[in-house]
Amino acid sequence: MTALVASLDKNSYGLADQGKSLSHENHFGLPSKWEPRYPNDHTTQGRFEYQMDDLVVYGRIPNEIEGTWYRAHPDSRVTQPPNFPFIDGVGFVSALRINNGGASIRGRYVETERYLLERKDGRRLFGRYRNPYDNHPCLQLANDSTANTNVIHWAGDVLAISERGLPYAVNPDTLETRTFDPYGGQVSARTFTAHPKVDPLTNKLVTFAITAKGLQSDDIVTYSIDTKGRIENEFWFKQDNRGWSHDCWVTENWIVLSNMPFTTNSDEEMMTPDADYWKFVPGRAQEFLVAPRYPGASPPEGWKEGDPFTSFNIFDFWNPDGYQLPEPKSDYVRWTIELQQPSGSKVSPPKVLYPRMCEFPRFDDRFLTRQTKIAFLVGLGGPSNGAPPMNKLIKLNTETGEMEVFNAAPGGSFEEPAFVPRSPNAPEGDGYLPFHSSRPSSPKSELILLDTNEFSRPVAVIQLPWADRNQVHGSWVPNPYPDQPLVPLGSPIKDHIPSVKYGPLAKIQ
Repeated sequence: MTALVASLDKNSYGLADQGKSLSHENHFGLPSKWEPRYPNDHTTQGRFEYQMDDLVVYGRIPNEIEGTWYRAHPDSRVTQPPNFPFIDGVGFVSALRINNGGASIRGRYVETERYLLERKDGRRLFGRYRNPYDNHPCLQLANDSTANTNVIHWAGDVLAISERGLPYAVNPDTLETRTFDPYGGQVSARTFTAHPKVDPLTNKLVTFAITAKGLQSDDIVTYSIDTKGRIENEFWFKQDNRGWSHDCWVTENWIVLSNMPFTTNSDEEMMTPDADYWKFVPGRAQEFLVAPRYPGASPPEGWKEGDPFTSFNIFDFWNPDGYQLPEPKSDYVRWTIELQQPSGSKVSPPKVLYPRMCEFPRFDDRFLTRQTKIAFLVGLGGPSNGAPPMNKLIKLNTETGEMEVFNAAPGGSFEEPAFVPRSPNAPEGDGYLPFHSSRPSSPKSELILLDTNEFSRPVAVIQLPWADRNQVHGSWVPNPYPDQPLVPLGSPIKDHIPSVKYGPLAKIQ
Protein backbone atom coordinates (compact mmCIF):
# COMPACT_ATOMS: atom_id res chain seq x y z
CA MET A 1 0.00 0.00 0.00
CA THR A 2 2.87 2.38 0.80
CA ALA A 3 4.32 1.93 -2.68
CA LEU A 4 0.92 2.38 -4.30
CA VAL A 5 0.17 5.59 -2.42
CA ALA A 6 3.63 6.94 -3.13
CA SER A 7 3.15 6.35 -6.83
CA LEU A 8 -0.08 8.34 -7.06
CA ASP A 9 0.16 11.37 -9.29
CA LYS A 10 -0.78 14.58 -7.49
CA ASN A 11 -3.46 15.22 -10.11
CA SER A 12 -5.27 12.06 -8.98
CA TYR A 13 -5.74 13.30 -5.41
CA GLY A 14 -9.28 13.87 -4.13
CA LEU A 15 -10.76 17.33 -4.63
CA ALA A 16 -10.51 18.24 -0.96
CA ASP A 17 -7.04 16.78 -0.40
CA GLN A 18 -4.70 18.75 -2.67
CA GLY A 19 -1.60 19.59 -0.65
CA LYS A 20 -2.61 17.49 2.37
CA SER A 21 -0.75 14.52 3.81
CA LEU A 22 -2.22 11.17 2.85
CA SER A 23 -4.05 9.27 5.59
CA HIS A 24 -7.16 7.31 6.50
CA GLU A 25 -8.92 10.63 7.19
CA ASN A 26 -8.73 11.69 3.53
CA HIS A 27 -8.93 8.20 2.01
CA PHE A 28 -5.21 8.45 1.19
CA GLY A 29 -5.95 11.14 -1.37
CA LEU A 30 -7.81 8.73 -3.64
CA PRO A 31 -10.31 10.55 -5.86
CA SER A 32 -14.01 9.72 -6.21
CA LYS A 33 -16.66 10.84 -8.63
CA TRP A 34 -18.89 11.32 -5.56
CA GLU A 35 -16.71 13.98 -3.91
CA PRO A 36 -18.72 16.98 -5.19
CA ARG A 37 -21.80 15.51 -3.53
CA TYR A 38 -20.16 14.04 -0.43
CA PRO A 39 -17.26 16.41 0.36
CA ASN A 40 -16.56 14.81 3.75
CA ASP A 41 -17.40 11.72 5.79
CA HIS A 42 -20.04 13.58 7.78
CA THR A 43 -22.21 14.32 4.74
CA THR A 44 -25.36 12.18 4.83
CA GLN A 45 -25.33 9.89 1.82
CA GLY A 46 -28.71 8.24 1.25
CA ARG A 47 -29.07 6.33 -2.06
CA PHE A 48 -30.38 3.18 -0.36
CA GLU A 49 -33.85 1.76 0.30
CA TYR A 50 -34.74 0.18 3.63
CA GLN A 51 -37.34 -1.51 5.80
CA MET A 52 -37.20 -2.37 9.49
CA ASP A 53 -39.52 -3.43 12.30
CA ASP A 54 -39.22 -2.76 16.03
CA LEU A 55 -37.05 0.34 15.94
CA VAL A 56 -35.07 1.30 19.04
CA VAL A 57 -37.29 3.48 21.25
CA TYR A 58 -36.22 5.43 24.32
CA GLY A 59 -39.16 6.33 26.54
CA ARG A 60 -42.68 5.24 25.71
CA ILE A 61 -44.80 5.88 22.63
CA PRO A 62 -48.40 6.50 23.81
CA ASN A 63 -50.73 3.67 22.80
CA GLU A 64 -53.32 6.10 21.43
CA ILE A 65 -50.98 7.02 18.57
CA GLU A 66 -51.73 4.85 15.55
CA GLY A 67 -50.81 5.98 12.08
CA THR A 68 -48.03 6.69 9.60
CA TRP A 69 -45.75 9.67 9.17
CA TYR A 70 -44.79 10.07 5.51
CA ARG A 71 -41.88 12.31 4.49
CA ALA A 72 -40.42 13.43 1.14
CA HIS A 73 -36.65 13.44 0.58
CA PRO A 74 -34.88 14.71 -2.58
CA ASP A 75 -32.13 12.14 -3.14
CA SER A 76 -30.41 11.80 -6.52
CA ARG A 77 -29.48 8.23 -7.42
CA VAL A 78 -26.63 9.33 -9.71
CA THR A 79 -23.73 11.77 -9.42
CA GLN A 80 -24.43 15.47 -9.92
CA PRO A 81 -22.25 18.55 -10.51
CA PRO A 82 -21.19 20.61 -7.45
CA ASN A 83 -23.72 23.41 -8.08
CA PHE A 84 -26.67 21.06 -8.52
CA PRO A 85 -29.61 22.24 -6.31
CA PHE A 86 -30.64 19.97 -3.45
CA ILE A 87 -34.30 20.28 -4.46
CA ASP A 88 -33.58 18.67 -7.85
CA GLY A 89 -32.94 15.25 -6.35
CA VAL A 90 -35.37 12.51 -7.36
CA GLY A 91 -38.19 11.65 -4.99
CA PHE A 92 -37.69 9.28 -2.07
CA VAL A 93 -40.57 8.55 0.34
CA SER A 94 -40.08 7.35 3.90
CA ALA A 95 -42.86 6.06 6.14
CA LEU A 96 -42.64 5.75 9.93
CA ARG A 97 -45.52 3.65 11.22
CA ILE A 98 -46.57 3.72 14.88
CA ASN A 99 -48.97 1.29 16.51
CA ASN A 100 -49.17 -0.62 19.79
CA GLY A 101 -46.39 1.50 21.24
CA GLY A 102 -43.85 0.36 18.61
CA ALA A 103 -42.41 1.82 15.42
CA SER A 104 -41.43 0.42 12.04
CA ILE A 105 -40.04 2.19 8.99
CA ARG A 106 -39.72 1.79 5.24
CA GLY A 107 -38.16 3.95 2.53
CA ARG A 108 -38.28 3.64 -1.25
CA TYR A 109 -37.58 5.71 -4.31
CA VAL A 110 -40.53 6.96 -6.28
CA GLU A 111 -40.09 5.32 -9.66
CA THR A 112 -40.51 8.45 -11.70
CA GLU A 113 -39.63 8.45 -15.37
CA ARG A 114 -36.59 10.52 -14.47
CA TYR A 115 -35.43 8.01 -11.84
CA LEU A 116 -35.93 4.97 -14.10
CA LEU A 117 -34.10 6.48 -17.08
CA GLU A 118 -31.14 7.71 -15.06
CA ARG A 119 -30.79 4.46 -13.15
CA LYS A 120 -30.88 2.45 -16.37
CA ASP A 121 -28.18 4.63 -17.94
CA GLY A 122 -26.16 4.99 -14.74
CA ARG A 123 -25.57 8.71 -15.15
CA ARG A 124 -27.16 12.15 -14.99
CA LEU A 125 -29.59 12.75 -17.85
CA PHE A 126 -31.77 15.55 -16.47
CA GLY A 127 -30.55 19.03 -15.66
CA ARG A 128 -31.55 22.00 -13.58
CA TYR A 129 -35.05 22.69 -12.26
CA ARG A 130 -37.65 22.85 -15.08
CA ASN A 131 -35.04 23.61 -17.75
CA PRO A 132 -35.57 21.07 -20.53
CA TYR A 133 -32.64 22.49 -22.49
CA ASP A 134 -30.32 21.31 -19.72
CA ASN A 135 -31.52 17.72 -20.20
CA HIS A 136 -29.93 15.14 -22.46
CA PRO A 137 -30.96 16.07 -26.04
CA CYS A 138 -32.96 12.84 -26.39
CA LEU A 139 -35.02 13.67 -23.28
CA GLN A 140 -36.17 17.25 -23.75
CA LEU A 141 -39.78 16.04 -24.08
CA ALA A 142 -39.53 13.44 -21.28
CA ASN A 143 -41.42 13.67 -17.99
CA ASP A 144 -38.97 15.31 -15.57
CA SER A 145 -41.29 15.38 -12.52
CA THR A 146 -39.27 14.61 -9.40
CA ALA A 147 -42.08 13.83 -6.88
CA ASN A 148 -39.72 15.00 -4.15
CA THR A 149 -41.27 17.89 -2.19
CA ASN A 150 -44.30 16.71 -0.23
CA VAL A 151 -46.26 13.55 0.57
CA ILE A 152 -49.96 13.39 1.40
CA HIS A 153 -52.56 10.62 1.63
CA TRP A 154 -55.66 10.99 -0.52
CA ALA A 155 -58.27 8.74 -2.19
CA GLY A 156 -56.46 5.55 -1.17
CA ASP A 157 -53.03 6.63 -2.43
CA VAL A 158 -49.99 8.32 -1.04
CA LEU A 159 -49.27 11.22 -3.40
CA ALA A 160 -45.61 12.09 -3.97
CA ILE A 161 -45.69 15.62 -5.35
CA SER A 162 -43.57 18.48 -6.61
CA GLU A 163 -44.86 21.63 -8.27
CA ARG A 164 -43.01 20.98 -11.53
CA GLY A 165 -45.38 18.17 -12.59
CA LEU A 166 -48.38 16.02 -11.73
CA PRO A 167 -48.37 13.64 -8.74
CA TYR A 168 -47.21 10.05 -8.58
CA ALA A 169 -49.42 7.63 -6.64
CA VAL A 170 -47.63 5.33 -4.18
CA ASN A 171 -48.91 2.31 -2.24
CA PRO A 172 -49.43 3.45 1.40
CA ASP A 173 -47.98 0.21 2.83
CA THR A 174 -45.30 -1.04 0.42
CA LEU A 175 -44.41 2.39 -1.04
CA GLU A 176 -44.36 0.81 -4.49
CA THR A 177 -45.06 3.32 -7.23
CA ARG A 178 -48.53 2.78 -8.68
CA THR A 179 -49.00 5.35 -11.43
CA PHE A 180 -48.33 8.85 -12.69
CA ASP A 181 -51.30 11.28 -12.71
CA PRO A 182 -53.71 9.15 -10.65
CA TYR A 183 -56.65 11.39 -11.63
CA GLY A 184 -56.43 10.40 -15.26
CA GLY A 185 -56.14 13.76 -16.96
CA GLN A 186 -59.51 15.03 -15.67
CA VAL A 187 -57.87 18.46 -15.57
CA SER A 188 -55.70 19.58 -18.47
CA ALA A 189 -53.08 21.12 -16.16
CA ARG A 190 -49.48 20.00 -16.55
CA THR A 191 -48.48 20.86 -12.98
CA PHE A 192 -49.73 20.42 -9.38
CA THR A 193 -48.90 22.37 -6.25
CA ALA A 194 -46.66 20.84 -3.61
CA HIS A 195 -49.06 22.19 -0.95
CA PRO A 196 -52.66 21.04 -1.48
CA LYS A 197 -54.94 21.36 1.54
CA VAL A 198 -57.55 18.96 2.96
CA ASP A 199 -60.73 20.82 3.92
CA PRO A 200 -61.98 18.92 7.01
CA LEU A 201 -65.48 20.42 6.69
CA THR A 202 -66.13 19.13 3.16
CA ASN A 203 -63.56 16.29 3.12
CA LYS A 204 -62.18 17.56 -0.20
CA LEU A 205 -58.60 18.10 -1.31
CA VAL A 206 -58.21 21.72 -2.44
CA THR A 207 -55.38 22.28 -4.89
CA PHE A 208 -54.03 24.50 -7.68
CA ALA A 209 -51.47 24.59 -10.48
CA ILE A 210 -49.32 27.46 -11.80
CA THR A 211 -47.82 27.69 -15.31
CA ALA A 212 -50.51 25.08 -15.80
CA LYS A 213 -50.36 24.85 -19.61
CA GLY A 214 -46.60 24.85 -20.10
CA LEU A 215 -43.32 26.42 -19.05
CA GLN A 216 -44.10 29.94 -20.27
CA SER A 217 -47.86 29.96 -19.65
CA ASP A 218 -49.66 32.52 -17.47
CA ASP A 219 -52.43 30.04 -16.68
CA ILE A 220 -53.51 29.03 -13.17
CA VAL A 221 -56.21 26.52 -12.28
CA THR A 222 -57.79 25.83 -8.88
CA TYR A 223 -59.99 22.81 -8.18
CA SER A 224 -60.87 20.19 -5.58
CA ILE A 225 -60.71 16.38 -5.53
CA ASP A 226 -63.19 14.20 -3.67
CA THR A 227 -62.38 10.98 -1.81
CA LYS A 228 -63.07 8.95 -4.98
CA GLY A 229 -60.55 10.92 -6.99
CA ARG A 230 -63.15 12.95 -8.93
CA ILE A 231 -62.41 16.55 -9.90
CA GLU A 232 -64.80 19.34 -8.86
CA ASN A 233 -64.99 23.15 -8.98
CA GLU A 234 -62.41 23.67 -11.70
CA PHE A 235 -61.60 27.37 -12.14
CA TRP A 236 -59.11 28.75 -14.72
CA PHE A 237 -57.67 32.26 -14.95
CA LYS A 238 -54.52 34.04 -16.12
CA GLN A 239 -51.94 35.94 -14.12
CA ASP A 240 -51.49 39.62 -14.80
CA ASN A 241 -47.85 39.17 -13.80
CA ARG A 242 -46.31 35.77 -14.20
CA GLY A 243 -45.02 34.83 -10.75
CA TRP A 244 -44.20 31.99 -8.42
CA SER A 245 -47.07 30.84 -6.19
CA HIS A 246 -45.59 28.11 -4.02
CA ASP A 247 -48.23 27.74 -1.29
CA CYS A 248 -51.81 28.77 -0.61
CA TRP A 249 -54.31 29.62 2.11
CA VAL A 250 -57.79 28.11 2.10
CA THR A 251 -60.99 29.49 3.62
CA GLU A 252 -64.52 28.13 3.34
CA ASN A 253 -65.15 30.04 0.10
CA TRP A 254 -61.79 31.24 -1.22
CA ILE A 255 -58.32 30.03 -2.09
CA VAL A 256 -55.58 32.66 -1.74
CA LEU A 257 -52.32 32.31 -3.67
CA SER A 258 -49.15 34.18 -2.80
CA ASN A 259 -47.54 35.37 -6.04
CA MET A 260 -43.89 35.99 -5.25
CA PRO A 261 -41.97 38.52 -7.40
CA PHE A 262 -40.38 36.10 -9.84
CA THR A 263 -40.80 35.53 -13.54
CA THR A 264 -39.60 32.81 -15.91
CA ASN A 265 -36.60 32.97 -18.17
CA SER A 266 -37.28 32.77 -21.89
CA ASP A 267 -36.40 29.72 -23.97
CA GLU A 268 -33.36 31.58 -25.28
CA GLU A 269 -32.19 32.42 -21.75
CA MET A 270 -32.66 28.84 -20.58
CA MET A 271 -30.46 27.58 -23.41
CA THR A 272 -27.42 29.24 -21.79
CA PRO A 273 -25.19 27.10 -19.48
CA ASP A 274 -26.49 26.59 -15.91
CA ALA A 275 -29.57 28.71 -16.61
CA ASP A 276 -32.48 28.61 -14.15
CA TYR A 277 -36.20 28.56 -14.84
CA TRP A 278 -37.19 31.24 -12.30
CA LYS A 279 -35.59 34.65 -11.91
CA PHE A 280 -36.23 37.27 -9.25
CA VAL A 281 -37.76 40.61 -10.35
CA PRO A 282 -36.31 43.43 -8.20
CA GLY A 283 -38.85 46.08 -7.21
CA ARG A 284 -41.94 44.09 -8.12
CA ALA A 285 -44.53 43.86 -5.36
CA GLN A 286 -45.63 40.65 -3.75
CA GLU A 287 -49.19 39.90 -4.86
CA PHE A 288 -52.11 37.95 -3.46
CA LEU A 289 -54.65 36.33 -5.76
CA VAL A 290 -58.06 35.50 -4.32
CA ALA A 291 -59.93 32.86 -6.33
CA PRO A 292 -63.35 31.30 -5.64
CA ARG A 293 -63.60 27.69 -4.54
CA TYR A 294 -67.12 27.25 -5.91
CA PRO A 295 -68.93 28.21 -9.14
CA GLY A 296 -71.07 31.33 -9.00
CA ALA A 297 -68.88 33.28 -6.59
CA SER A 298 -67.79 36.74 -7.68
CA PRO A 299 -64.05 36.94 -7.05
CA PRO A 300 -62.24 40.23 -6.72
CA GLU A 301 -60.52 41.13 -9.99
CA GLY A 302 -56.79 40.57 -10.21
CA TRP A 303 -54.18 40.95 -7.54
CA LYS A 304 -53.86 42.93 -4.34
CA GLU A 305 -50.42 44.48 -4.04
CA GLY A 306 -48.21 44.93 -1.01
CA ASP A 307 -44.56 45.59 -0.31
CA PRO A 308 -42.03 43.21 -1.93
CA PHE A 309 -41.32 40.08 0.12
CA THR A 310 -41.28 36.34 -0.33
CA SER A 311 -43.52 33.87 1.43
CA PHE A 312 -40.64 31.50 1.99
CA ASN A 313 -36.92 32.13 2.25
CA ILE A 314 -35.09 33.04 -0.97
CA PHE A 315 -31.48 34.20 -0.55
CA ASP A 316 -29.44 35.55 -3.47
CA PHE A 317 -26.44 37.67 -2.54
CA TRP A 318 -22.68 37.98 -2.69
CA ASN A 319 -20.23 39.62 -0.31
CA PRO A 320 -17.90 42.30 -1.68
CA ASP A 321 -14.71 42.99 0.25
CA GLY A 322 -15.53 44.53 3.60
CA TYR A 323 -19.28 43.90 3.27
CA GLN A 324 -21.08 43.09 6.51
CA LEU A 325 -24.01 40.76 5.97
CA PRO A 326 -27.13 42.14 7.70
CA GLU A 327 -28.98 39.88 10.07
CA PRO A 328 -31.55 37.85 8.10
CA LYS A 329 -35.19 38.46 8.94
CA SER A 330 -38.09 36.07 8.55
CA ASP A 331 -41.06 36.82 10.80
CA TYR A 332 -44.21 34.80 11.31
CA VAL A 333 -47.05 37.19 10.44
CA ARG A 334 -50.79 37.40 9.83
CA TRP A 335 -52.08 39.15 6.70
CA THR A 336 -55.63 40.51 6.38
CA ILE A 337 -57.15 40.84 2.90
CA GLU A 338 -60.19 43.09 2.54
CA LEU A 339 -62.21 41.59 -0.30
CA GLN A 340 -64.36 44.72 -0.72
CA GLN A 341 -61.31 46.76 -1.76
CA PRO A 342 -60.79 47.30 -5.51
CA SER A 343 -58.17 45.51 -7.57
CA GLY A 344 -54.70 46.98 -7.11
CA SER A 345 -55.29 48.02 -3.51
CA LYS A 346 -52.30 47.82 -1.20
CA VAL A 347 -52.64 45.30 1.61
CA SER A 348 -52.28 46.71 5.11
CA PRO A 349 -49.02 45.81 6.91
CA PRO A 350 -49.19 42.38 8.54
CA LYS A 351 -49.43 41.74 12.24
CA VAL A 352 -46.16 40.23 13.47
CA LEU A 353 -46.88 37.16 15.59
CA TYR A 354 -43.30 35.93 16.07
CA PRO A 355 -40.56 38.51 15.36
CA ARG A 356 -37.64 36.17 14.73
CA MET A 357 -36.46 33.83 12.01
CA CYS A 358 -38.61 30.73 11.62
CA GLU A 359 -39.68 28.19 9.02
CA PHE A 360 -42.12 25.33 8.40
CA PRO A 361 -45.14 26.58 10.39
CA ARG A 362 -47.64 23.86 11.27
CA PHE A 363 -51.07 23.96 12.87
CA ASP A 364 -53.83 21.53 13.74
CA ASP A 365 -55.11 20.49 10.28
CA ARG A 366 -58.50 19.52 11.73
CA PHE A 367 -59.25 23.26 12.02
CA LEU A 368 -58.34 24.34 8.48
CA THR A 369 -60.66 27.15 7.19
CA ARG A 370 -61.52 28.14 10.78
CA GLN A 371 -59.87 30.62 13.11
CA THR A 372 -56.99 29.03 15.00
CA LYS A 373 -54.61 30.25 17.67
CA ILE A 374 -51.94 27.53 18.13
CA ALA A 375 -48.96 27.48 15.76
CA PHE A 376 -45.87 25.29 15.77
CA LEU A 377 -42.72 26.80 14.23
CA VAL A 378 -39.15 25.69 13.59
CA GLY A 379 -36.93 28.51 14.85
CA LEU A 380 -33.57 29.46 13.36
CA GLY A 381 -30.63 30.91 15.22
CA GLY A 382 -27.03 30.65 16.28
CA PRO A 383 -23.70 31.06 14.50
CA SER A 384 -23.26 29.58 11.03
CA ASN A 385 -21.34 30.06 7.81
CA GLY A 386 -24.53 30.18 5.75
CA ALA A 387 -28.21 30.00 6.64
CA PRO A 388 -28.73 29.80 10.44
CA PRO A 389 -29.49 26.27 11.66
CA MET A 390 -33.05 25.23 12.46
CA ASN A 391 -32.43 24.46 16.10
CA LYS A 392 -35.60 25.05 18.09
CA LEU A 393 -39.23 23.97 18.04
CA ILE A 394 -41.73 26.60 19.15
CA LYS A 395 -45.33 26.39 20.33
CA LEU A 396 -46.95 29.80 19.93
CA ASN A 397 -50.36 30.99 21.13
CA THR A 398 -51.09 33.72 18.57
CA GLU A 399 -53.80 35.28 20.76
CA THR A 400 -51.86 35.65 24.01
CA GLY A 401 -48.28 35.57 22.69
CA GLU A 402 -47.47 32.79 25.15
CA MET A 403 -44.62 30.64 23.87
CA GLU A 404 -42.84 27.39 24.73
CA VAL A 405 -39.52 26.31 23.20
CA PHE A 406 -37.76 22.95 22.82
CA ASN A 407 -34.09 23.36 21.85
CA ALA A 408 -31.87 21.13 19.76
CA ALA A 409 -28.66 19.63 21.13
CA PRO A 410 -25.54 21.85 20.79
CA GLY A 411 -24.72 21.99 17.09
CA GLY A 412 -27.84 19.98 16.28
CA SER A 413 -30.82 20.76 14.06
CA PHE A 414 -34.48 19.92 13.51
CA GLU A 415 -36.65 19.51 10.44
CA GLU A 416 -40.34 20.15 9.79
CA PRO A 417 -42.64 18.52 12.36
CA ALA A 418 -46.01 16.88 11.82
CA PHE A 419 -48.99 17.22 14.14
CA VAL A 420 -50.73 14.18 15.66
CA PRO A 421 -54.01 14.89 17.52
CA ARG A 422 -54.24 13.23 20.92
CA SER A 423 -57.69 11.97 19.95
CA PRO A 424 -60.19 12.77 17.17
CA ASN A 425 -62.05 15.20 19.45
CA ALA A 426 -59.06 16.70 21.26
CA PRO A 427 -58.94 20.51 21.59
CA GLU A 428 -56.99 22.51 19.02
CA GLY A 429 -53.26 21.86 19.22
CA ASP A 430 -53.57 19.08 21.81
CA GLY A 431 -51.45 16.15 20.72
CA TYR A 432 -47.92 15.22 19.70
CA LEU A 433 -45.22 16.53 17.37
CA PRO A 434 -42.94 14.01 15.61
CA PHE A 435 -39.87 15.56 13.99
CA HIS A 436 -36.41 14.61 12.77
CA SER A 437 -33.38 15.59 14.86
CA SER A 438 -29.65 15.32 14.22
CA ARG A 439 -26.69 16.20 16.44
CA PRO A 440 -22.92 16.06 15.88
CA SER A 441 -22.43 13.86 18.96
CA SER A 442 -24.26 10.95 17.29
CA PRO A 443 -23.89 9.35 13.82
CA LYS A 444 -27.55 8.30 13.93
CA SER A 445 -30.74 10.22 13.25
CA GLU A 446 -33.44 10.49 15.87
CA LEU A 447 -37.18 10.94 15.40
CA ILE A 448 -38.38 12.81 18.46
CA LEU A 449 -41.95 12.67 19.78
CA LEU A 450 -42.92 15.73 21.82
CA ASP A 451 -46.14 16.19 23.81
CA THR A 452 -47.63 19.60 22.93
CA ASN A 453 -48.59 20.06 26.60
CA GLU A 454 -45.08 19.29 27.90
CA PHE A 455 -42.18 20.91 26.07
CA SER A 456 -39.54 20.21 28.75
CA ARG A 457 -38.58 16.81 27.33
CA PRO A 458 -39.89 14.29 24.75
CA VAL A 459 -42.13 11.37 25.62
CA ALA A 460 -40.12 9.17 23.24
CA VAL A 461 -37.04 9.20 21.01
CA ILE A 462 -37.03 6.76 18.08
CA GLN A 463 -33.50 6.04 16.92
CA LEU A 464 -32.59 5.09 13.36
CA PRO A 465 -29.50 2.95 12.74
CA TRP A 466 -28.26 5.48 10.14
CA ALA A 467 -28.06 9.20 9.47
CA ASP A 468 -31.21 10.02 7.54
CA ARG A 469 -31.15 12.09 4.35
CA ASN A 470 -32.67 15.58 4.44
CA GLN A 471 -36.42 15.89 4.10
CA VAL A 472 -38.58 18.70 2.73
CA HIS A 473 -42.21 18.23 3.81
CA GLY A 474 -44.40 15.42 5.08
CA SER A 475 -47.71 14.56 6.71
CA TRP A 476 -49.20 12.44 9.45
CA VAL A 477 -51.93 9.98 8.40
CA PRO A 478 -54.01 8.30 11.14
CA ASN A 479 -55.00 4.71 10.52
CA PRO A 480 -57.49 5.06 7.62
CA TYR A 481 -59.18 1.79 8.68
CA PRO A 482 -59.56 2.00 12.49
CA ASP A 483 -61.25 -1.41 12.66
CA GLN A 484 -58.15 -3.07 11.17
CA PRO A 485 -54.65 -3.04 12.72
CA LEU A 486 -51.90 -1.39 10.72
CA VAL A 487 -49.40 -3.71 9.07
CA PRO A 488 -45.77 -3.22 10.22
CA LEU A 489 -43.54 -1.80 7.50
CA GLY A 490 -40.69 -4.29 7.81
CA SER A 491 -40.41 -7.44 5.71
CA PRO A 492 -43.57 -9.61 5.66
CA ILE A 493 -43.99 -11.91 8.65
CA LYS A 494 -44.22 -15.55 7.56
CA ASP A 495 -46.45 -18.08 9.31
CA HIS A 496 -44.25 -20.92 10.51
CA ILE A 497 -44.97 -24.10 12.53
CA PRO A 498 -42.08 -25.24 14.75
CA SER A 499 -40.46 -28.52 13.80
CA VAL A 500 -40.05 -31.45 16.21
CA LYS A 501 -37.50 -33.49 14.27
CA TYR A 502 -34.26 -31.50 14.24
CA GLY A 503 -34.02 -29.85 17.67
CA PRO A 504 -31.18 -30.73 20.06
CA LEU A 505 -33.47 -32.96 22.15
CA ALA A 506 -34.71 -34.97 19.17
CA LYS A 507 -33.16 -38.45 18.96
CA ILE A 508 -32.57 -40.58 15.92
CA GLN A 509 -34.76 -43.69 16.11
